Order: sequence, then structure tokens, then C-alpha cells
Amino acid sequence: MSVRVPEVGSGSRARSSSHETPPQTLQEVYARYSGFVWRTVRRMGIPEAAVEDVMHEVFLVVHRRLGEFDGRVAMTTWLYQQTRGVVSNHRRRHRREQRRLALVDPKPAPAPDPEAETRRGQAADFVRAFLEELDEDKREVFVLAELEGLPVPEVAQVTGLKLNTAYSRLRLARERFQRAVHRLRAADARPSSRSRSA
Repeated sequence: MSVRVPEVGSGSRARSSSHETPPQTLQEVYARYSGFVWRTVRRMGIPEAAVEDVMHEVFLVVHRRLGEFDGRVAMTTWLYQQTRGVVSNHRRRHRREQRRLALVDPKPAPAPDPEAETRRGQAADFVRAFLEELDEDKREVFVLAELEGLPVPEVAQVTGLKLNTAYSRLRLARERFQRAVHRLRAADARPSSRSRSA
């Protein structure tokens, strides 16, 4: 079964606009950017079952800190910084909980049923697996530039990288992505070749 893999580098995604009037209230921020925060949390590797809880934490932080937003960076840049901090804290808590659970109940979690996966789920799994294999510095740049569509100069600003470093990490991540896609398609084509020769 072939998996439809998302294209990268198409430049077709929506980009944040510096001319957009910044939201003034938490409700406005949520209405405009909850989708962005959800995707960011998900692409940072948070399991789907925990995404809603992490989003809730992000918007609690936004509620406390919205008065600090001065408009010198895009709202997406500021929200990404808040989200990254919340996700980092969540991961630390999760690791501590897992260590405690391992002491109490060492049984492994049941494996998901592969028959229940859809094509879209397979593609999402492929992208998630690829992101997990990337080292963190390349993953962060790849997610922001390719999946969120932020311009590389803004990615550099968000991550605190030099512009050339951001471009270099993005290039290396794209090359690894293309190799991963090639391996997937080659593996997918093999059964078809055998069935033709049978």
C-alpha cells in the first residue's frame, strides 16, 4: 500500500503577516492562533491524547504574559516561544511520570493495531517518525520553515540562530527528508515488482 507523502519546499503555505493588527485579548489570540498552537504542539512530538492539555497550559501562559507582547516580533513567533517552553516542561514532567510508572507497573503499552491506520494516518506517522529521527536543532528549523511556513529569517529570530545556520540546518533536514521519502517509495515498490515477476 503506497503512502502519500506531503511535499516540502512548495511555498504554498500561509505565512504570518507583519502588517496584521496584533490581537488585544486572549479570546482574539485563541480565535486566530489556536490552530497554529495545536499544530506546533503536535509537531513537537506531543502525543495526540495530550495535545489538548498542553494547549490549555500554553494559553494559560499566554493569558499571564499577553501584556508583555509588544509587537516587535510576529505573534506566531511569540506564541512559538511560549509553546516551546510549555512543551519542554511537559516533557520533563512526562519523563518523571514514566520513571515512576516503570517502578510500579513495568508492563509495556500495547502496540497499536496497524489495520486501523488510514492512508492519511500512515503519512502522518511517516512525518512524525522522520521528525523523531532528526536531531532537535534540525527538527525545530524544519518544522517552522516547512510545516508552519515561516520565512527562514523569522525562523532564525525565533530560534536565536544566525541566518546562515538556519539555512544550513534547513537544507540538511530537507536532504534527509528526501532520502527518507526515497527509501519509503523504494520499499513500497518492492512487493509490486515481486508480484509482477511471479
